[in-house]
Amino acid sequence: MRKSTKKSTAAKAVHPEPVPEEVAPGTTPEAAPETAPEAAPETAPETAPVAVRVQVKKKDFVERVVLRSGAKKPAARDLTEAVLAVLGEALAKGETLVLPPLGKISVARAVGKSGGEILHVKLRRMALPEDAKKDEDSATDPLADAEE
Repeated sequence: MRKSTKKSTAAKAVHPEPVPEEVAPGTTPEAAPETAPEAAPETAPETAPVAVRVQVKKKDFVERVVLRSGAKKPAARDLTEAVLAVLGEALAKGETLVLPPLGKISVARAVGKSGGEILHVKLRRMALPEDAKKDEDSATDPLADAEE
């Protein structure tokens, strides 16, 4: 039997280590992971830091909603599930959502797979109120009034 000499051109997947979450206000530091990722050594500046993605599970998301809103956990869970269901339905229909605290969400591409539908969404974050104030200040006319 002869071995193939063809090299694979597919990119290899890189699985970075997760970054610990910030401790939410009102929680104890024991809830935070014990180890923090170390910074890249200064002797090798050519190595760029790898973008790390942290997954937030629904249970953790509901806990954050409870902390932020002060609502009871069962009520926050029901409302969070309803909001997530409405978001999912709207995105599945291809609707654009304009949600000021979050931003503008639109479906860039949708691919139907055997395991379900894959939606590639585009999220444009809105400017923070501090940035809006700076924009208003810079919008004033910098020129002096015309003299007659």
